[in-house]
Amino acid sequence: MQGTKTGTNKYPFSKLKKGAKLGIILFLVLSITLYTFLYTISDYKNMPYFVYKFIYVITQRERRNEIMLLDTDKQKFVDDIAKYVQKYAGSYGISVHSPIIAQAILESGWGKSRLAADYHNYFGMKCGTKWTGPSVNMTTQEEYTAGTLATNKDNFRVYDNMENGVKGYFEFIQLSRYENLKGIVNPQKYIETIKNDGYATSSTYVDSLMQIIKIYNLTSYDSAESVEGEDIMGSRQAMVAKMKSWIGKNEVDGSFREIIDIYNSHTPRARGYKLQYSDEWCAGTVSAAAIATGNTNAVPLEVSCHYMIEGAKAKGIWVEIDSYVPQGGDIILYDWQDSGIGDNTGNPDHVGVVEYTSGGIIHVIEGNNGEKVARRELSVNGRYIRGFIVPKYSNNTASGGSSTPTVSGTINELARRVIAGEFGSGDARKNALGDKYTAVQERVNEILNGTASTPSKSVSEIAKEVLAGKWGNGADRKNKLTAAGYNYNEVQAVVNSLNKKSVTTIAKEVIAGKWGNGSDRKKKLESAGYNYNEVQKEVNRLL
Repeated sequence: MQGTKTGTNKYPFSKLKKGAKLGIILFLVLSITLYTFLYTISDYKNMPYFVYKFIYVITQRERRNEIMLLDTDKQKFVDDIAKYVQKYAGSYGISVHSPIIAQAILESGWGKSRLAADYHNYFGMKCGTKWTGPSVNMTTQEEYTAGTLATNKDNFRVYDNMENGVKGYFEFIQLSRYENLKGIVNPQKYIETIKNDGYATSSTYVDSLMQIIKIYNLTSYDSAESVEGEDIMGSRQAMVAKMKSWIGKNEVDGSFREIIDIYNSHTPRARGYKLQYSDEWCAGTVSAAAIATGNTNAVPLEVSCHYMIEGAKAKGIWVEIDSYVPQGGDIILYDWQDSGIGDNTGNPDHVGVVEYTSGGIIHVIEGNNGEKVARRELSVNGRYIRGFIVPKYSNNTASGGSSTPTVSGTINELARRVIAGEFGSGDARKNALGDKYTAVQERVNEILNGTASTPSKSVSEIAKEVLAGKWGNGADRKNKLTAAGYNYNEVQAVVNSLNKKSVTTIAKEVIAGKWGNGSDRKKKLESAGYNYNEVQKEVNRLL
């Protein structure tokens, strides 16, 4: 009698019919796939090893290839966005780049969202009441309640290319509620501030952007002083940051007393005087900021504007030239009786700390401005300027003890800084200025000899005059602008921007036959500064 088989050997797999085998195999594959999916969306760490290994083997090559492709695309997107962020940020008072690049990545899905790809809006900017340009109505999701997304439709701004889309971001944050972004140099603080200002509703906005910055090392696009500089004691950035943190403190609610208390906490006090709550407190505010940020050796501590100037002269950091172009952290003093003619030498009435200078406008933060800490704006070389204190902040000194000022700005601006003593003298000045030394020194001599003309108009104003034909062409234009103290390249860049037509306008000209065909068209468009692919895309759309 044949023995009886038991267990799994009763029905050997090899004896099953072909259809049954295929059915079992298909069932197992589908089961593993479903099992994997459920664990992947819940907790991949609990996935059985054999399931993980099975999926890994059949997908790893494809996954690796996909990641490599995405990395290439991502890097190009970052580089393209960063180029325009770095180009425009400074002129709008923004001192850090990495959070803005991260915003573009997050808001546009690496430039792949329809709003970004078709309309060059990389930051999800809605129209609002001030926008007069083209718009598109699209669906959006907002997280008004944490964890809950609400879907609705809204109108979004439309731009004709990436550069204008990035520039549009800086124009957008000129709204008054974003004023507090100016001068921030710490990426996380920038993100937290713009989130609190109402730019985004997502409860994870700050964390998401900071992860993007860290994963893709976006701080490499910031200047050396922009990563953590704001928190460095003894620095320009710390001085400006402290003044910004006091904006709004006032006499009405008594919050200004914190500033007076900081000043009085430091001994010895200037001329032994204890500042009273009933006293004028503008000079005391500047001094308190210096005390709070470890800048007591750099800034003359005083409660009197007059004696603050005397202290600056004693330190060799007083600049009598009204046309000096100050940096953030410099101290500006005013004389309300200034006639506006020549360098004022009258009695000083008020003082504040420069936040930044941009486009010929000095942005200042002052204590006791209308009985509160507030901002003021005035033109470079404008009326009421008494002069400047240019502190020698410790973070401006290299480890070897030599001054390391940045060599940026126009020849005229650098010359003014040389006269103020910022670049030293002799070989030290020559080494610091590098290939700009000869031009700057010639300008210094002109200023000191009284033969130099001082630029009194903004770059935008001069650019409009160039378009009107007032500055000639070619080398003649360059020589005239340089002689007048303007940076030719800066002026020409604005001229090109003002003179440039929209992509849609150029596309219509292409259709009308004004730009030729084929390679000839491409060459003409690119030599004129237009993106051939963008123009051709618009041509196809119009046709």
